[in-house]
Amino acid sequence: MKLMFDCREMARLISDRHEQALEPGERARFRLHLVMCRNCRTVEEQMAFLHQAMRRLGQANDSEGDPAVRG
Repeated sequence: MKLMFDCREMARLISDRHEQALEPGERARFRLHLVMCRNCRTVEEQMAFLHQAMRRLGQANDSEGDPAVRG
């Protein structure tokens, strides 16, 4: 087993990790890579921001009713 993921593996994990939990070993390798790689850290921050924004947008639509449906 490699000590760290490469950036290609990280791209997949960054995309998938908001949908499924990482195993403890994967999580450690994921964090290690983020510490070492500024580019992947930036991508992770952007993806986390987008995920949070989409969640908030969904909550706002649930509480106010979806304007697209009201027509």
